[in-house]
Formats: sequence, structure tokens, C-alpha cells
Amino acid sequence: MRFRNVIREYFTFTRNERLGIIVLLVLIGLGIAANQLVFYFEKPAKIDPDELDELMLVLDKRRKDEQRAKGVLFTFDPNTIDSLALDSLKLPLRIKRNLLKYRDKGGRFYKAADFGKLYGVTDSIYAQFEPYIVVEKTFSHKKVPKEITREKDVLSDKSKKRYQAPVHHEKEMPDLIELNLATPEELVILYGIGEVLSKRIVKYRNLLGGFASLEQLNEVYGLKPETIKKILPYLELDTSLVAQININFAETKELARHPYITWDMARALVDFRSANGFIHDLQLVRLNGLINDQDFRRISPYLKTKE
Repeated sequence: MRFRNVIREYFTFTRNERLGIIVLLVLIGLGIAANQLVFYFEKPAKIDPDELDELMLVLDKRRKDEQRAKGVLFTFDPNTIDSLALDSLKLPLRIKRNLLKYRDKGGRFYKAADFGKLYGVTDSIYAQFEPYIVVEKTFSHKKVPKEITREKDVLSDKSKKRYQAPVHHEKEMPDLIELNLATPEELVILYGIGEVLSKRIVKYRNLLGGFASLEQLNEVYGLKPETIKKILPYLELDTSLVAQININFAETKELARHPYITWDMARALVDFRSANGFIHDLQLVRLNGLINDQDFRRISPYLKTKE
């Protein structure tokens, strides 16, 4: 009997308590319904193709930077892989250097097993990379018999009179091109720069707000270091054309839109400004640990504190 009274005491509600429970259940139901109605009536945002393209370039660059830092495995030809792709390969740094030195001295790989003979490549490293090595059959180390060589020389001498090699005309190179003002049509005449790369350079320049250094060309997706080296003599750079962001007035979203500024960096800048007032010296950003020294060197040309 006593046990029944205890149960009744704890599980019997007064009229006001029952009314409160009903009101709470109604509020919960309204909250669930309102949450569903928001998604039902919300209209999808319009997508700007240009902004989407720019965002994809930034994301692709960041993804490649992360891959380069970690290293990945992919098929490669040790005879032709360039330094940029080699930098992304998950291979010990000492072996990458040895491979480049070996090629610079005229060394060639004729089969995958030759990679295992490279200085620094252990059996375990070779076993890991062997499935990814693809050597093109373009080099031959077999000696040509002297008789065949003489016959080939005689035939070539006779054919020289009947055949004349066509003359290949190179692009007519300009004196100098201002990189921060150049159009895709102007850039396309540079060595190794086609329509795709010229548009990509201009698009990335606009995304940055202008190039602050010619070295930033290395950040353009698909632009190889050897191509950059050949076009640098034909480029000049006016850094006064670089668009700067005023960190005393810019909001988080505006700051984070820049390729060099992450959302966390932008939020830290805005929070610091809100707590301490206007920033009169850019060095305060670095000294207060809002941006590390390496990022500060890249970002500072695009920031200002005064109009």
C-alpha cells in the first residue's frame, strides 16, 4: 500500500503540471514544423559562374598545396617528371635530389628496375614505388653496328640535297608586358602561353587583386617553372596597381575572399579590431600572433590601414 502511494506521488501530475506539459509539447511541435517550413519556402541562391570558377581555382590550389606538403603516390616517368610534380611525389627529399642530379649528368632510366639502382633507394622504397614507375621506350642503350652507322650516314648525305627541313618561325616576342595590366590576348604571344593559360593568369591576378611579385606566377595552376623562366625577361610589374583591403573596415567575408587569407585569419583580424579599435600599424597583426611570419609576408602587400 505504501509502495503504491509512492508511485502515485511521483507519477501523478496536478492540473497546472498537465497544462505545462501540453504547452511544452505544442511548442516542440511548432518548432519542428517551423524548421521544415524554412527549408520548404527558402529559395535556392543564384550561383555566379565567375565566382564559382574562382572559388574552384582557390580550392584546387589549396588541395595541391596540402598534397605537396603530405606527398602522394601517382604514376610517373623518372626520365621526364618535372621538379614541380616531383615535389608532390611521396618520395624522400634526398632521393628527389639524387634523381635530378642523375638526370642533369645525362643519366637515363631504361626500365623500372633502374630506378631501384638510384643512390638512396632501398629495396622497401623500390617495392613501394615499382607499380607507379612507367618508363617510356624512347631511350635505347644498345650499340649500333659500325656498318649500319656508315650506311645511314651515306643515305643521309644523299638525301640532304633532295630534302630541306622546314623553317619553324617562333612567336614574335614583345619588348615588355605589364603583368598587372595585360589582357589574355597580350599574354598569349608569350612562349608556352596558350589561350587557357593566359586566361587563367588574368583570372588568378584578378582574384589576388594584382601580382605583388613575379614569383606568384608559380601559383598559377598548370604554369610550369620552365615556362615561367622563359617568359620572365618579357614581363614587368607595377606593384602600385595592387588592390589593397582596408583591415579597419573590411568584414570577415571580404577578408576571407582573398586566396591568402583563411576564414580563421579573417575572423581573428575582425575580433582583434573590435576589441582594440583601429589598427594603425600592420606589424601589430604579426606581433599579436594573428598571422604567422610566413603568411604575413605574402598577405601584407594586399592589406592597408588607411584610405
